[in-house]
Amino acid sequence: MTEEHPGGSNPAATTAAASEESAAPQGAATTGESPVVVEFRLRVPTWMRTLWSMRRDRILLVGLALVAVALTHRVLVLREAYFVEDDFLFFARAFHSTLDWEYLTELHKGHLMPGAMLLIYVQTALAPYHWGLAAGVMVLTQAGASLGMFRLVWLWFGRRWAILIPLAVYTFAPLTLPVLAWWSAALNAVPLQLAMVVALVWLTHYLRDGTTAYAWYTAAAVVVGMSFAVKGMFLPPLLLAVAVLFLSRGSVGRSLLRTLDTHPRFWLGMVGLSVGHLLLYLARDRQAPQGEGAGMPEPQPAIDLATGLLGQTFPSLAVGGPLEWGTSTPAGGLVQPQTWVLVAAWSVLGLLVLGTLLYRRRAWRAWALLAGYLVLVDLVPTLIARGRYEGLVGHDPRYVAEAAVVFALCLALALWPTREEQRASDADGRSVYRALPRIRGRGPVAVLCTVGFVAAASYSTHTYADTLSGDRVRWYLDTVRSSISAIPPTAAVYPNPVPEDVVLPWNGPLRLSSHVLPPLAAGSADAETAELLAEPRPSTTPMMLNENGFLVTAEPSPHSHHFGPPEDEECVPSFDGRMAWDVHSDGGPAHAVGIAYSASAQSTLVVTANETAVTTVLPPAASGGGYYVPLPQPVDQLILDSEDQAVCVQAVTYGPLVPSSEEDPWSDLDEDSLAELEELAEEALAESDDTETERSEELEDPAGQEDAELDELDEDALAELEEWAEWEDGSD
Repeated sequence: MTEEHPGGSNPAATTAAASEESAAPQGAATTGESPVVVEFRLRVPTWMRTLWSMRRDRILLVGLALVAVALTHRVLVLREAYFVEDDFLFFARAFHSTLDWEYLTELHKGHLMPGAMLLIYVQTALAPYHWGLAAGVMVLTQAGASLGMFRLVWLWFGRRWAILIPLAVYTFAPLTLPVLAWWSAALNAVPLQLAMVVALVWLTHYLRDGTTAYAWYTAAAVVVGMSFAVKGMFLPPLLLAVAVLFLSRGSVGRSLLRTLDTHPRFWLGMVGLSVGHLLLYLARDRQAPQGEGAGMPEPQPAIDLATGLLGQTFPSLAVGGPLEWGTSTPAGGLVQPQTWVLVAAWSVLGLLVLGTLLYRRRAWRAWALLAGYLVLVDLVPTLIARGRYEGLVGHDPRYVAEAAVVFALCLALALWPTREEQRASDADGRSVYRALPRIRGRGPVAVLCTVGFVAAASYSTHTYADTLSGDRVRWYLDTVRSSISAIPPTAAVYPNPVPEDVVLPWNGPLRLSSHVLPPLAAGSADAETAELLAEPRPSTTPMMLNENGFLVTAEPSPHSHHFGPPEDEECVPSFDGRMAWDVHSDGGPAHAVGIAYSASAQSTLVVTANETAVTTVLPPAASGGGYYVPLPQPVDQLILDSEDQAVCVQAVTYGPLVPSSEEDPWSDLDEDSLAELEELAEEALAESDDTETERSEELEDPAGQEDAELDELDEDALAELEEWAEWEDGSD
């Protein structure tokens, strides 16, 4: 196999043909036969030949090194991060939903993001709560955005060392760091950044040679951006602004007319995409719960938000700050820069703007584009979505994360002309730069400034990692995984709110363990585990996951209702097996009826609350037992119906259940006790199959009830030892 040379001829193939021809046997000449030469040609795609030819290009290698180092910094930060807050809500929603249009387009706290919801659904199906997979996908997406930025500045400004400046400003920007460390925010901002740079690359190609395929590629990138973030609807206006201001010649007005007139169908399609996305958002917003979408901003919170977002957060992050982060939230630190950092940031930005305005004629266009983007794309939508809440939102960097792309590009556009601008300038005979004295040492100064930015940004990246609490949440989920791997067969798991550093309290019932944690059991060997976590069932052993993730027994709260027999009686009096009490309660997810009873045989029990009746079977408990029936609905009157004289109800409780302990249930046991329990558990497990068989036979054979009563204590002891063994294995 030989490779075709660029000139068309292949010396290797020609030489091989000549040698084979000369080596032909003499008999071939006498018979008139000639050797057959088969030539293979491998056509290598143009882009691969281009990359191969550039393998020793120092600018390319340094640029790739910058991207690699910046991504390494991000990966180190992600090692300290973990799922938090909305991440759990996303997994829970995907787990409890079907993949349909309703699921994909449902607003989440004002966000329309069908592409992100699809990605969440896929990960929930493959590996829910797998941080390595979730973070890895986002890192790869960030890598794509960084390489796209490299390609874009190369395309606009050509091969020059200077293009490494905007590349470094983007790849090391602290603006993009907090959203990458919070998966929910990364699902919006990181794919949007990729869509922005890719759309600009394809748009540039389209405007330069008019190939229709590039127009479709641009539209596809825009659709991808819209599918991940609401701000994606502003991509078409951004593309038009860049095309008019920097990819066309003439004044702004003439350039606008020329651009629209040259490609009318393309820009009409862009308008259609933005309008369609807006209409879909408004339609879904009307169907969203109150407070989930857009709303009218409140004056004071809106002012605080605006001054914080554009006055402190963006400027300090844009120049590599804030060095030290402010208030730590479950998702990381906020931007509350020290006064000197803020003054320094505004001074640097002021010098940049003033210097470039004096240096380049069209620099004002770049800074106008940046200011317009920050106000119209970042500030206004944030005010509409969050302006009625606390102004502290303005210190959250995720609301200006994608502006890192625009800032890096506008910095480059303020310094150098694009190829289109340079050609127009050469044709007009007018320099793109102002007539200023040539400054010596500009290169070293630019390198020094870039190195200073990278150093400041790297330090800010390092200190941000210290604000993350991923270890605590990771430990909690690992503990839950261990706990639910050994749920006793007689147990029911009642819902309990997960800790505040996992899901914040304002999410209400969405932070219950029954909603958030079932995805953890999706890959469990026990197919019933997820169902047990999602909904409690009548059982003899109520359990709960406490705030540390340990599975412990549940007990009635101190505020529960308690009912018992009169002082001189052992059993609660009944009328034909019916017992009733007036109870006024709104119910709740962890509410249950607890029954202490004794019964020589299994008995049917009907628990009625208002118009809801739950029928269950009480197991035999000759020496006394307990049974809990979940009852989450509101209750005005509680009624128990049992077979007459078959059950002696000794006490009844109604109310919410709470964990019996918030600590590790095994923390008080020494090693000898644990070893003894393990030894007893092994014996119990060896006899468990026979025990279950005997129980089944006894329940089916009424004549065997007396034997069941005699063996009940041993049987309960064995069952308890089995549970202890399973808990111990899970805790290890």
